[in-house]
Amino acid sequence: MPAQRSLFKLARRAIALGTLLAIVAIARYPGGTMLDHSTAGYSFFHNFLSDLGMTVAHDGQPNTLGSTLFISSLCLLVIGGGGCLVGFVRLYSESPRSRTFARIAGVIGLVVCASFIGVAVTPENRMLGLHVQFTLFAFRVFPAVTLFLVFATLASDLFPRRVAFVWGLLTVVLAAYVVVLTWGPGLTTPEGLVTQVTAQKIIAIVSISTFVYLSFEAENRQLAIAISSQQV
Repeated sequence: MPAQRSLFKLARRAIALGTLLAIVAIARYPGGTMLDHSTAGYSFFHNFLSDLGMTVAHDGQPNTLGSTLFISSLCLLVIGGGGCLVGFVRLYSESPRSRTFARIAGVIGLVVCASFIGVAVTPENRMLGLHVQFTLFAFRVFPAVTLFLVFATLASDLFPRRVAFVWGLLTVVLAAYVVVLTWGPGLTTPEGLVTQVTAQKIIAIVSISTFVYLSFEAENRQLAIAISSQQV
């Protein structure tokens, strides 16, 4: 149990550092958007997160440091999210009823993590096609991970029902984003760009926040189990 609690703590630290590096990368971004190369700096509603990974920004200026920070940031976020997932899978696997669901979620989760690493190392200004393929695949598969964690929670008596609700809510939000990503407005108009960029920011914030919140729920449950076993 203590080892799993430390795993969640390390995962949250990786997420915190990854978030900090992303903020610095935003501050370092020279400027330009997909539709307007003359803008200065980073626009929350007009620049994708992946724009931070471009070695040359949309305005034509070099973004070497910013792209390095973005790659490091995304890798740390993947490590943090993956660490949380490993912790969840281990905890759910203690119950025979939820073990299969948890392990399926873990296997699919590893594929999603590998896809996001692919997103990080394929700058859109150099390998746009591959970058887009990694992005689409990662987000289209991601909802399967959280859906199986819903099943694992319902099959287990470790967590209160609110945990299943949170996993389910994240699944719905991820699925909604897949719809926007696949069939939403295109990027050739300002309105379409704002919609897609905003949706990406929302899903990133919701996903990270959910994993962090549920890591605390898992730690609290582990602590309760440890205290209960000591009292027996």
